[in-house]
Amino acid sequence: MKNKERLVWILLVLILLIVTTASGLNNWILAGDTEKTYENLKLFNEIFNLLRTEYYDETRATPDILIEGALEGMIDSLDDPHTSYLSKEYFGELQTETKGEFGGVGIVIGVRDDWITVISPIDDTPAALAGIKARDRIIEIDGQSTEGFTTMDAVKLIRGEVGTDITLTIKRGSSEEPMRFTVTRGIIKLETVKSTVIDDHIGYFRISQFSEPTAGALSAQIDELLMKGVDSIIVDLRNNPGGLLTSAIEISDMFLRKGTIVSIKGRNKSQDHTYEAHERTRIPDLPLVVLVNGGSASGSEIFAGAIKDNDRGTLVGEQTFGKGSVQTVRELPDGSGIKITTALYYTPSGRSIHEIGIEPHEVVEEIEITEAEIKAIEKIEELGLIEQFVKSHGSYTAEQLESLMTQLREKGLEIKKAIVKRLIRNEQEKNKIPGLIDLDYDVQLRRSVELLNTMDTILKAEAS
Repeated sequence: MKNKERLVWILLVLILLIVTTASGLNNWILAGDTEKTYENLKLFNEIFNLLRTEYYDETRATPDILIEGALEGMIDSLDDPHTSYLSKEYFGELQTETKGEFGGVGIVIGVRDDWITVISPIDDTPAALAGIKARDRIIEIDGQSTEGFTTMDAVKLIRGEVGTDITLTIKRGSSEEPMRFTVTRGIIKLETVKSTVIDDHIGYFRISQFSEPTAGALSAQIDELLMKGVDSIIVDLRNNPGGLLTSAIEISDMFLRKGTIVSIKGRNKSQDHTYEAHERTRIPDLPLVVLVNGGSASGSEIFAGAIKDNDRGTLVGEQTFGKGSVQTVRELPDGSGIKITTALYYTPSGRSIHEIGIEPHEVVEEIEITEAEIKAIEKIEELGLIEQFVKSHGSYTAEQLESLMTQLREKGLEIKKAIVKRLIRNEQEKNKIPGLIDLDYDVQLRRSVELLNTMDTILKAEAS
């Protein structure tokens, strides 16, 4: 047994030295710390062997389980929700995500204020269609409390076989009553860029995430809409959780002729870097509005910060999420990985937005659905009122809509007209691909269009 203990201890020391040397950090064990470090490693070895040989349930004290637990505990001690150990399975899925397709319910999550929190739902996924929103706190997963969970703990429960259901219990804002969403897991295919033309002259680009294909897809769609004669641009980054730093920088560069995009500052000076815009801008100096909200994080905030600080466009919407740290993902020899916060990023003006976010030039809050309205929607669906209305009216008049609103009030169902119009549209499109925009319901987009139309009128008046 002594020989085995000695062997494990020697192996641990060798692994430590190999890893630190391979990382170029072999000088981190300073002369005065060497003895203390080896003492701690020996203590680790002793506890490891005691648990492995004496714990009553040997199936829960295998070497693999104990080592993985020790690794996760070491990372948890940093109290940084963005630094995590990635199992082989999850590391493989993470690599797949950045390439544009993976399995799940379609939410990006993290830990905020000690609770699992939705950073953003991904467009057109089961979670987004179910009504889960950015900043929702997930307090239970299939009835299991998430108090004290790490991101990885939650991911392991949320991911599962495609086609199976999962129930997420949500606390939203200051609401006392939790909400339950049953969501069917599916294959999440990320079409990260979608576009259309609004009012015959505004190019609208919805970017849902910054992945490997995003810059190329955006560039192609920019060319297509410029050929249609668009003279102003809306870039919609709402509920975009970020993604690849390189993609966010490349796309920012498309809209800037000059100036700083973002600065990265790490623990070591060698990690510091400032990214500057180049002359190869893909977009001429057309009027630009960027839409943001509380689900706009990380790479979205890099783009929004670059646009705002370089006075390139106008930000409309709500304050962004506030994830201003940079993570580096490294693959480990056994196929697992580690995601490490290696730096903070700073906007061109030198501000760190970590846990603060970016305030838009013009704050426009989305339509809020109250608890009473959520219950009203459930009752409306139960009675089939919207389905009946759509069957009776293919397209409807203002008078017919007002008659429906009166009917709802008579049944004690108080709900905003804009929400009812959205429910009608959802029913009309239930067997179709949903429309990309909804100017009736989306007040933030509507305001962006108003700004650009006003600007267009002024520019045409000045030219005449």
